[in-house]
Amino acid sequence: MRLLVVGHTYLTAFAQRKYATMKQQCADLELRILTPRAISHLFARYTRERAPDLSAEEVVDIREFFGRSHMSYVLDPFRFAKLLREFRPDRIHIEEDPHSAVGVETVFLARLFCPSAKISFFIWDNLARVPRFPLGLVKRWLSRYSLNQAELVVCGNREGERLLQEKKGYRGRVAVLPQLGLDPERYATARPSPIRHELAVSADVPLIGFVGRLIPEKGVLLLLAALQRLLDLEWRVLLLGVGPLESALSNKWRAALGDRLIHRKAVAHADVPAYMAALDILVLPSYETPAWKEQFGLVLAEAMLAGVPCIGSSSGAIPDVIGPGGLVFKEKDVDDLEQVLKRLLTDGALRHSLAQKAHEFSRQCYTNEAVAAAYLRQFGFAR
Repeated sequence: MRLLVVGHTYLTAFAQRKYATMKQQCADLELRILTPRAISHLFARYTRERAPDLSAEEVVDIREFFGRSHMSYVLDPFRFAKLLREFRPDRIHIEEDPHSAVGVETVFLARLFCPSAKISFFIWDNLARVPRFPLGLVKRWLSRYSLNQAELVVCGNREGERLLQEKKGYRGRVAVLPQLGLDPERYATARPSPIRHELAVSADVPLIGFVGRLIPEKGVLLLLAALQRLLDLEWRVLLLGVGPLESALSNKWRAALGDRLIHRKAVAHADVPAYMAALDILVLPSYETPAWKEQFGLVLAEAMLAGVPCIGSSSGAIPDVIGPGGLVFKEKDVDDLEQVLKRLLTDGALRHSLAQKAHEFSRQCYTNEAVAAAYLRQFGFAR
């Protein structure tokens, strides 16, 4: 069973762990992960890494052209075609948008050189956007071309599944799965985490966390507004991230909340588990805008794997990701968020119960082992 994966996400060793785990679960799986050599992202330019349990033969990079974004790049077609002819994959899984340049390129080359290979996509899109003419027409045509060749589409959320079927007219197999998994051992940090001592937060004071970009649509200002109404209760709040709202934190909110507000810049991904283990509650109060809706919320899965109950808004995929591991409030509703926060802050037994459910749910759904097994079943490689 030969699997070829194409996608810029797998430049990172962290993301590659999903496929390394699939190899452990399926002994006769032959794997090639194909990435560009580098790609520009919102925060940085990423170059290809390799997970230690994958070989140089299994993680292949090819020179990219027009690599200013993940939507515009294509791979060297001559080297790509050579790989297809030599590896002869049974399945080609494309973790790029169907209308992306590399998504269309992969489908075209696959049908030329591996006509019998099954093609599948992973997509995140959960917004019914209608680009202006002629861009909208081009995107629809390219998506239709790619999706007509796909035997399976894996969606990262249920809204994406609905739009795929209702708006894009896809009639093939669909599955809803996380894109990536997590390593449970990394989140098994002993409590209390030493981070609490560094933050000068005593064990009897609930620590509320927000982890993500400090931008309006992530809802961090809603969280602070709700907490300002709860100054009669004991709590501290840790904001972990960077973004354009940092000046508002330094000016308005530092004065309003004093030393209850703790801000740390973004940390390395390897350090995130220790910060998660320091929390008593994680909050993701995102809200929808015309151009964006929360597609998953990986921080929720990370927090729950660390045994942290979550509070999330009703926006996008957040309620599905939280499942039984927390509470949901109506997006952009500060009153509702205040009440949910108050409920968890004043009920230690509820926090403990939700923490246990969160940990169990995350282990069942969001570990590399669980995610890899689900993909193997969808690919028809499970035994």
